Amino acid sequence: MPTIRWSPLFEPGCGGWLTSTAVSPHHPKHVLLGGDMLGIGVSTDGGDSWQSTSGLPSWEIADFTFHPTNPRVVWVGTMSGPCLSTDGGRTWRLMRTGFPPVSDWHYSAPVQKVLIDPRDPDHLLAFGGSHRQWYSPGQPLWGAVWESRDGGRNWRRLSTVAPQDPAQPNSPGGNIVAVESAGRSPGVLYVAVVGAGVFRSSDGGHTWQACNKGLPHLQVMDLAVHPRMPRTLWVALSNHQPGQGQRVVPGGVYKSTDAGESWVPCSEGLSTHSSNDPNLTARYEAIAVAPRDPERLFTADTSWDGSALYGSSDGGRSWRILARRQDVEAAYPAGLGATVIEFSPHDASTAFVAGSEYVLRTRDGGRTWTDVTAVRTPTGRWRGRGYSGLCCVNFRFNPRNRYHAVLLAMDHGNFWQSQDGLRSWTWGGAGMPNWGGGNDVAFGDSDGQVMFVTLGQSGVFEGIARTLDGGKHWTILAGSAHGLPERYSRAQPQGIHAASQQEVWAVVGGQLYYTEDGGEHWRIIHEGGELRWITAVPSKPRWFYVCGEKGILVTKDGNVFRPIEGAPTPCTWVEVDPMNPERLYATSWRSPEHGGLWRYDTERWTRLRDDRFIARVAVCPNNPDWLAVPTNDHPYHDICFATGVWISADGGRTWHQQNDGLACLRGEVIAFNPHDPRQVVFGSLGRGYFVGRWRT
Repeated sequence: MPTIRWSPLFEPGCGGWLTSTAVSPHHPKHVLLGGDMLGIGVSTDGGDSWQSTSGLPSWEIADFTFHPTNPRVVWVGTMSGPCLSTDGGRTWRLMRTGFPPVSDWHYSAPVQKVLIDPRDPDHLLAFGGSHRQWYSPGQPLWGAVWESRDGGRNWRRLSTVAPQDPAQPNSPGGNIVAVESAGRSPGVLYVAVVGAGVFRSSDGGHTWQACNKGLPHLQVMDLAVHPRMPRTLWVALSNHQPGQGQRVVPGGVYKSTDAGESWVPCSEGLSTHSSNDPNLTARYEAIAVAPRDPERLFTADTSWDGSALYGSSDGGRSWRILARRQDVEAAYPAGLGATVIEFSPHDASTAFVAGSEYVLRTRDGGRTWTDVTAVRTPTGRWRGRGYSGLCCVNFRFNPRNRYHAVLLAMDHGNFWQSQDGLRSWTWGGAGMPNWGGGNDVAFGDSDGQVMFVTLGQSGVFEGIARTLDGGKHWTILAGSAHGLPERYSRAQPQGIHAASQQEVWAVVGGQLYYTEDGGEHWRIIHEGGELRWITAVPSKPRWFYVCGEKGILVTKDGNVFRPIEGAPTPCTWVEVDPMNPERLYATSWRSPEHGGLWRYDTERWTRLRDDRFIARVAVCPNNPDWLAVPTNDHPYHDICFATGVWISADGGRTWHQQNDGLACLRGEVIAFNPHDPRQVVFGSLGRGYFVGRWRT
């Protein structure tokens, strides 16, 4: 049986939004990391490297909780409910007996955090919410408090944190974005409910009382409790806009010394900038107190123009800036608006902070910071540390340069290239937009100096980027002067193919565009059909196929197109047999009628695998019997339907699941290396890229 053992590709940085990090109370170098679509990474060297984890029902992660005495037992909240690990975070399983039935179309019972009673570790509480404020259709049970008395094997709903209609006791409550217990007392609990403020329970979670006297508004995003004085706590407030167009009230840090009965501001030294735009007004979404030194606190302003990390050494009475973006070397350009902050329980000088696209570590109390998702190589390029958060869109090996490859992803991960056989990576270049997502790349010459990249996501056209010097400088082609849609217009770009430096075809807004002067001027040569991706015959660059909503088109001269009769619709990907350009493979992702993998041979279509979650297909360059397919499923429901990667060594007659080492099973990217055909790359939806070798 063929087998593939997957390892991280080690592309740099995170590229996604981090939601939690935790240092084990049992070992200072045991660290866990979670993200909003990123799943979980585990480190045993303090964050210098990260290993993959498995077993999650989906990959939308919230807070971790380590067992007080057993270092192998960890709980984590997820949008799918509470999950348990009994091996230190490497493997996980969903534990929601007693919760509502699993839903196929929404998150039914999201959990932000699980608390363990230190006096009775079999007594657990789980709190319904999402600090990330992750979207879900339907009516998830926000604000629900769940209790287990048998170590998480069974749960019952204990209460609901307001707002709640007293006439409807089963109605949803508020989104619980932070949870803390008061010291070692299992009876006193604090929660933050975004938009409703702070609530306290004095009876172990059965009843709740609002505690907001002295707060300027109720947009509370995080709280921290003094480790030795349980009546002392701090909260971080986001900003608040009373009405459309009105001046935004800035956020800040507030402190209570009477268990939340009253609050006083602790914002001396913090930015209090205000404007009419919430994104440009000071806001604070995370706060942490050092267990080893309760006078030391960290917080961060997450506004776009003022993002900075702050520290206090006097219990929050005064603050100073620890770092701004220019003070930190990181692989991605996102600011330092940390929404996650965690001190080590072993050392007050060690802490992790995270937000969009980065995780930083300090070991000297905030004087210096290290990006623990990437490291700069001696050549000035970047290499990842094993925890990527990219939502992968495409991967292309340069067919004429064995050392050159390009990965494309959503958001800031739009374009990274390797010129040393996947060992290190360089992002974009001058003129490449920082944000907007990449879709496809076409190589216009033999060494990768000339490239064309389609940019944009979520139906927005960001242009076609062109480089003539290997990515050092880019020109964005868009607008009527080039014969293309205007930049930022509603026209999703997707596939692109180059026959030379001058002749290029690209799909934009479902229509096929053509240029014969290297991208200066484009014209539509085929419209309609809501086209998507282009696959060319390797030795005949003007002979290519284009898939779309209405099936597949073929051209042998780059100009005249005819439909392939009987193709599955919609056709979401098409691949050509490298040994026979008349034989095709096609997928129809999530199509109720045509979903699965299809082969076209001698004018006849055959379904090789009936799985509507198959997203794409790759064919081995020197052995057309070797096929690989990834499965993909969007988030927003309890258990992901994607089942990882499947391969066949006999032309599709039999299939074998190949998920060993994958930290995320959903993804739509799969590619064989034409220069090393046993090497395969898989791109996940949220956990980055993985590489493996096909072994028999």
